[in-house]
Amino acid sequence: MIDAIPSLLPTYAPETDVSVPNQDAGEALITAAIWLFCRHGIKNTGVEKIISRAGVSKMTLYNRFSTKEGLVAAAVEVEAEQWREWLFSYVRSGEPDARYGRILLVFSALFDWFSRKDYFGCLIMKAAIEFGDDSPEITRIFNAHKTAMILFLTELCEDNQCEKCDILSSMLMTIVDGSIVKSLLTKNADCGLEAGEMAKIIIESFLPVALSDQ
Repeated sequence: MIDAIPSLLPTYAPETDVSVPNQDAGEALITAAIWLFCRHGIKNTGVEKIISRAGVSKMTLYNRFSTKEGLVAAAVEVEAEQWREWLFSYVRSGEPDARYGRILLVFSALFDWFSRKDYFGCLIMKAAIEFGDDSPEITRIFNAHKTAMILFLTELCEDNQCEKCDILSSMLMTIVDGSIVKSLLTKNADCGLEAGEMAKIIIESFLPVALSDQ
């Protein structure tokens, strides 16, 4: 596997409790919220736990985010942006495969993510499941995240000269989502590699004739 950029992580949920000196109160609340949400769920995490971990007052939380729901939305959006930045940087900095381009690097990245001690699944997916249709803002963030992911996968497919890239990228997104859930339930990082092998089989059907005959 290639080395991901050290400063980027797919989640703010480090195994150790790392304090950040002079961190802005809003950032401290978001970091604390994501750390707790990853481990205990969003609705199971009360405001008192968040402000205690962040080291700020309850008034600060409400001044910055108005409500817990406001903090939840901000935290999930930051996590989504950070996760995509990590994944996109990982894939774009990797060496393309002669046959599959950079597509399989997505699954190498997932394997590295699943291998971490602080892997707790995808917070964006968890938020969408926990809130359902009760939070239009969480729904908006989830949909925007998935749209950005589909566009990225489509770009990778187009770069590899695959056919019907919109269909292929949708299929790859399904494999990505499935591997995230399966690895969380089975505690097995190899789900990322397994997903990559599945992706190979599907990609073969979308390669140009000249490539598929090789």
